Amino acid sequence: MMLTVPSHFWLAYVRSGRPPPKADKAPAKKNGPKVARKSAGPPAPKPDPALTAAFGNAVGTWRCTGSMMLPPDMGGQQMKTRSQMTIRREVGGFAYSGDYRMEGNKAFPGFHARMLWTYDPLAKKLYELSADDAGGAVRGESDGMRDGKMVWSEEGAMMGKPAKSTTTVLSSGKGHMEVQFSMQASGGSSMTGAERCKKI
Repeated sequence: MMLTVPSHFWLAYVRSGRPPPKADKAPAKKNGPKVARKSAGPPAPKPDPALTAAFGNAVGTWRCTGSMMLPPDMGGQQMKTRSQMTIRREVGGFAYSGDYRMEGNKAFPGFHARMLWTYDPLAKKLYELSADDAGGAVRGESDGMRDGKMVWSEEGAMMGKPAKSTTTVLSSGKGHMEVQFSMQASGGSSMTGAERCKKI
């Protein structure tokens, strides 16, 4: 914008013989350094599809009913079971955690377990770590979901004894699954069971 000088000031300078003042000019714009645009950067990492296929649809709360054959040192009888499992998505989907609670009865005190699952893209295996309030500490691995079935091979301490177990998860339609397990402890003791679960 150009600033102008009123006409009577111009006339006064002409009569005095002095040159009129120059009109003020707006300060020139300075050409500063250009700010470089930030690049988008590398794409954010995504969880492996094998982990998502195994647990993505399982997030939520499940109620289960079934039966379990107790080991001889706990009576050796078959008992009905009622339990609840809550599965959560963790750290942006790179892991999943679960809380499992089985109700107690006269034959079995019930228990609470917490699990963590993740995936190793180099070994191409799912890994599991769990602990429960009966003193159990178990680690396991699986090749993932294959044709609607996921098989876990586990070992550790179960009810205070060294043990190995196999857990098989069967997908039986949206919002339904079946969990089968078989445990063999040291000394020949064993326990088997199965539960049908429905998402609520």
